[in-house]
Amino acid sequence: MTRVLAVLTMVMAIGLGAGAQDAHSRAVEDILTMEHRWNEARAHADAATLERILVDDWTVTHANGTTDTKAKYLADLKSGARTFSGAVTESDMSVRFYGDTAVASGSSQSAVTLNGQAQGGALHFTRVYVKRDGAWKMVVSHATQR
Repeated sequence: MTRVLAVLTMVMAIGLGAGAQDAHSRAVEDILTMEHRWNEARAHADAATLERILVDDWTVTHANGTTDTKAKYLADLKSGARTFSGAVTESDMSVRFYGDTAVASGSSQSAVTLNGQAQGGALHFTRVYVKRDGAWKMVVSHATQR
C-alpha cells in the first residue's frame, strides 16, 4: 500500500508539474502577444490600443535618456509629432516571471522620428508588466542603444 501511495504521489506531482508548465507557457505567450500588440500599436499610432495596454502611471525612458509619461507619449503619437516609419521588429526575447510581475527584454529595430528628429534604431529594451484583474498591463519601458 505504501508503494502504491508513493507511485500515486509521484504521478500527481508529475501531472501538477505539467500543468504548471502549461500555465507558464501560456503566460509567456500572453506577454509575447502583448509585445506584438505594443509594437503594432506604436507603428500604426493606435492610441486606443496603447491606452488599454499601459497603466495610467506608465513611463518610458528612451535610448537618448529622455522620459515620457503615458499622456505625453500618446499625445505625441496622436498629433503626429512621434511617427514610426514601418514596423518595429524584435529579437532575442526573454520573459521572466515574479508572481504577477513579468519582465520582458530583448532587442528591437525601428525607424521613428519625434518632431522631425531621428529616434529608435537598434535598441535593447526592458519592459515590466503586472497582472491586474486578469490582464497583463505594461508599467514601465526602458531602452538603450545597442
